[in-house]
Amino acid sequence: MKPDERPLPESLTRLLSVPLPAVRARSWPAELVPPPNRASRHAALESVLLRGFVYGVSGLVWLAVMLLIARHIAW
Repeated sequence: MKPDERPLPESLTRLLSVPLPAVRARSWPAELVPPPNRASRHAALESVLLRGFVYGVSGLVWLAVMLLIARHIAW
């Protein structure tokens, strides 16, 4: 298999020859940035309660599995 020896288009050659710019953080356009509001406290509380529920249920599942394993080993 031979590589294609055709020359690259000038625009692509120019693009490949330019060094990459340093990565910088993008700033969001003003119309996409949500305005600060008091609902964020509500969202934070909702997030904490949901996370606590998920951790609590996963802890109960873990405990049930451990009890079943211990029961299986003991019998």
